[in-house]
Parts: sequence; structure tokens; C-alpha cells
Amino acid sequence: MNHKQLEQYRDDIKSRVVRIETIVERVESQLSKLNGRTSTLESWRSWMTGGMALLVILITLAIGVL
Repeated sequence: MNHKQLEQYRDDIKSRVVRIETIVERVESQLSKLNGRTSTLESWRSWMTGGMALLVILITLAIGVL
């Protein structure tokens, strides 16, 4: 390989690395958004489970009183 071919090869490799880095940054951004949504849904699920448990206890107490 001569000098010109080596420079072309290096430029090609550099452009590929830049594209890969761009893709990785986009994926990391999307993962960050999904992690936030997942965390919100898990928090909502915990509150819903607690509310349902409280409702069951109240219904049980109401039936016991009757």
C-alpha cells in the first residue's frame, strides 16, 4: 500500500468510528428515556398494589363489622 491508499483507509476507518459513536450515543439516549419510563411504571405499580391491599383490608374489616 502506498501513502495515498493508507490515508484513504485511515479516513474510511475514522468515518466508520464516528458513525458507530453516533449510533452508540443515540442508543444510550433512548435507553436513558426507557429506564426513566420503566422506573415510573414500577413506582406506579407499587402504589397501585399498596392501594389494592388497603382496599382489601378495608373491605375485610367492613364485612367483619357487618
